[in-house]
Amino acid sequence: MKKILVHSLVFLLVVTGFIFAPALSPDVDGVSAASVPWVEPAPAPAPAPTPAPAPATAPKPAPVTTVAPAGTGTYIVVSGDTMYKIAVKYSMTLDKLLSLNPQVTNRNLIFVNQKIYVTAAVAPAPVTPPTTAAKTYQGLGYDVSFRNGPGAWPEEGADMLPVYSFNVAMASATFDANGKILNVFMDGYEIATPNYDGASMPHFSGWPGMESYKVTDHTTLAVSDGPVIDATSAGIEVNGWLTKRQRGEDYGMNPANEWYKQMDFYQNFFIGKTVAEVKAWFGKYGTSSYGPIKATTTNAADLAKFNALTAAEKTELADVVSGATMRVNDAHGYFIDALQTAYDNRVLVK
Repeated sequence: MKKILVHSLVFLLVVTGFIFAPALSPDVDGVSAASVPWVEPAPAPAPAPTPAPAPATAPKPAPVTTVAPAGTGTYIVVSGDTMYKIAVKYSMTLDKLLSLNPQVTNRNLIFVNQKIYVTAAVAPAPVTPPTTAAKTYQGLGYDVSFRNGPGAWPEEGADMLPVYSFNVAMASATFDANGKILNVFMDGYEIATPNYDGASMPHFSGWPGMESYKVTDHTTLAVSDGPVIDATSAGIEVNGWLTKRQRGEDYGMNPANEWYKQMDFYQNFFIGKTVAEVKAWFGKYGTSSYGPIKATTTNAADLAKFNALTAAEKTELADVVSGATMRVNDAHGYFIDALQTAYDNRVLVK
């Protein structure tokens, strides 16, 4: 009897647990779990990498070419060149070279880097560019001279008075490491007492509080006592002084080839030479006062120098004479001495 009762209780517990089991599992929907299987979601695709831009390449510059006229070559002017020297280099006459270059209106004035047309029969030796920066030097020089003259005014009679004057020659120049002139500029002052009969000549009448020197009227040429000098009038007079270049065509030395034109020629002629070479050139081809010797000279010493020159050297001298004849180292201005002082005072350009 007990066994039957135990078996009945066990059966009852099993049936009861089966009936109430779904109600005790609130987290699971039996239908859903049985009918829809779980699927793992696929991961999102990674974004495609952005390609790096290709490096930009600079376009190659178009080649630059220089076309010379048919039948000719070209030569580029360097320091120290003259049309005569270029003609000799290419074994031709100066006239032939000038005929090839009608753009050169003044055969005595050519410039560094200027293009000159030449025959192509002979090519100049190539110039090797320097591997390092060339050193350049700058110098400033001057020379002051005093003289009795020019002349006297009036030239005769009881009122005759000497003319006194002084000159200041100035030179500014650049030189390379070997002392060769790369560029030079020269100018000067010439100041006279006011009795000098030249309207363009700068005058110095005297110091304030002192009696003025005699004055010449440049229209009537009459000589009279000068004005009273004070600080104001003296300042006006001094500040009105003009250099020889500034006086220009009024300088009155040579109407066909005035002072500043001839000095321009010399400045260009000196380029490429050392100061010693400039002096040596005048020592061979020039007078004692540094003017080129003319073929028509009557001075015995100068004529002997001229006759000792070769035909080619006489041609070179004539080329210079056609551009300048004035003296550049005398009482009117010691410009070669000023150039030497500029060289002596040179400093390195940084």
